[in-house]
Amino acid sequence: MGDSDSEEHAMGENNRIDDVRDQYAGVARGELSNESSSVRAVASAFGYSAAELDQLPAEANMGLSCGNPLALADVREGEVVVDLGCGGGMDVFLAARKVGSSGRVIGVDMTDEMLRRARAGQQKLGLTNVEFRQATVDRLPLPDQSVDCVISNCVINLVPDKLAVFREILRVLKPGGRVALSDIALKQPLPAAVKQSVEAYVGCISGAILIAEYRRLLADAGFVAVVVTDTAADLNAYSIASDAGCCGGDSCGPDANAEQWSLHDGIASVMRSFDVNAFAASVRVHALKPSSTQAVHSSPVFNVSPVSKEQAMKTVQIYDKPMCCSTGICGPDVDPVLPRFAADLDWLKGQGCQVERYNLAQQPQAFVENQTIRQLLGTDGVDCLPVVVVDGQIVSQKVYPSRQDLAGWAGTSQPKPVLAVVQSGGGCSGTTGCC
Repeated sequence: MGDSDSEEHAMGENNRIDDVRDQYAGVARGELSNESSSVRAVASAFGYSAAELDQLPAEANMGLSCGNPLALADVREGEVVVDLGCGGGMDVFLAARKVGSSGRVIGVDMTDEMLRRARAGQQKLGLTNVEFRQATVDRLPLPDQSVDCVISNCVINLVPDKLAVFREILRVLKPGGRVALSDIALKQPLPAAVKQSVEAYVGCISGAILIAEYRRLLADAGFVAVVVTDTAADLNAYSIASDAGCCGGDSCGPDANAEQWSLHDGIASVMRSFDVNAFAASVRVHALKPSSTQAVHSSPVFNVSPVSKEQAMKTVQIYDKPMCCSTGICGPDVDPVLPRFAADLDWLKGQGCQVERYNLAQQPQAFVENQTIRQLLGTDGVDCLPVVVVDGQIVSQKVYPSRQDLAGWAGTSQPKPVLAVVQSGGGCSGTTGCC
């Protein structure tokens, strides 16, 4: 790329940033708020509970979410959390309750108008463990290794240089720290007309990257245990809210305040022009900063041989891949292995064993806190999961073991085969008892 091309590219990126700033400043100046049923409907569609929304001041929620990053961040008391592109402070205020008085939440946004709303909400709530700073997300006003968790909600797609943002996040995270993002990513390349649309860019669509590229950029930045999952949320939620108006009635719809609705109407217009759910997705993103250079590059050696009964091991831990629930047996497409394994774990509990099961999507901190699991993720990534640990010793990786294997490793009595008893004249579908 020549000098003139580089200058033109930089100018284009700056123009996009200015477009984003102007559009979101307009929303912040408007009257969209958490008191609007349509605004709350957008947040609900992307994973916020009524109880969470009820905790927020009116200024915090403007219907700009595409997920709920706190659902996978596992924020804990005493932690330092940073929200990138915090807007009106919605996720900052929810995180503040989790970190408590001994923790701190820092909201970062580049838009004056958004920060004014956020600070007004902070004053209403009387929060002293919250602060807001003005900056772009690729140049954070934070020292190295000072943050436990970085969250963000539908912001990274708006940034031209995403790798720079990921490197900046890595810089401010403490070793072993985590990033938990809600964002828009692409399932397939966008139609050319949508890709070139300013409305689609400001509306979080045309600046999005492919899911595979999202994973690659996080890994290139230095993160490990990178997980990017499609939540299957309906992105048409924005169109529904725009159609309904700010309070669901004709007297306060988009015509009542054109500036505040210009962004939402632009998003709705773009989404009506093509099948947005076929091309884009609301994704949950989770990744870890390595605890040390050695943890990433060294090759761990584990004893994976069966454990003898004499050792009488009684604590069994399972570290699962990201799943939508604790067992993975909900939804229409269930892996048939999972119900069997869940039943085997229930049986193991009945034998007196302590069973602990962790899901990377819902309990990432458990993976961070276990040095062996963290090291394994650093070398093999999520492909090593599921991992089964018995009394601190890894006994299985990548597959769900049988009940017989679990019994042998845990030192319990071997399960006896269970045969179906068929009554004469009965059976599953007839009178022969052949099943």
